[in-house]
Amino acid sequence: MIMLKTGLAVALLIAAAAPPASAGEVVPDEDIRVLLTFGGHGFEREPFFRMFDNLPGVAVTPAEMPAAASRLKPGLEAEFDVIVMYDMVNSISEKERAAFVNLLESGIGLVSLHHNLGAHRDWPEFTDIIGGRYLFAPETLEGREYPPSTYAHGQDMDIEVVDRDHPVTAGISNFRIHDEAYGGFFVSRDARVLLTTDHPGCGREIAWTTSFGNSRVTYILLGHDSAAWNHPAYPRLLVNAIRWAARR
Repeated sequence: MIMLKTGLAVALLIAAAAPPASAGEVVPDEDIRVLLTFGGHGFEREPFFRMFDNLPGVAVTPAEMPAAASRLKPGLEAEFDVIVMYDMVNSISEKERAAFVNLLESGIGLVSLHHNLGAHRDWPEFTDIIGGRYLFAPETLEGREYPPSTYAHGQDMDIEVVDRDHPVTAGISNFRIHDEAYGGFFVSRDARVLLTTDHPGCGREIAWTTSFGNSRVTYILLGHDSAAWNHPAYPRLLVNAIRWAARR
């Protein structure tokens, strides 16, 4: 399934008929090409895809996992600028894992969202890729023992922007959002934390950036359902993360 914005189609027709830009004329950036993975966890499909389809400057192609895992390999960077991962699949094959790592080492943007923190639970390297992990059983990570993580639906969380100098937080002020909280998850000490919360049922870190190979990576905990997606801060944060990951 490929979603094509009407506005994008019109823009392409206009561009084809327009004369070449003159010297010094500002030409808008082309839409950032996003491969959006989903699968392995239920969600409100219609409002979710509509929210993505309305993001400015972004052209989205949905890809259902785990079948789409075969696409995550070197060469994908010629088709897409950024992978946005909203899936929560348990595992992919060893061959697909190696190909995905090779792709990230070559360089492509990556944005991980919400329950993707619990994806690939039997693949430790995925924790290194996104800089965190939702724990389904007790684990020891970076020398610290963690109990299983927790979750709680429908929480009102106050979000603080703790890194106002990063492009991902540009134009975003502290806000309150109704969303799902995750507690007791792991965050790598190498992550650059952007957003935090003091909600007692949620881990402190709400969004962070890291890198893997030659790829920029952002994780955003928020985004369980339309209550979060309809918050004005959410699409702004998402677009910022996509643009930063795409080096725009």
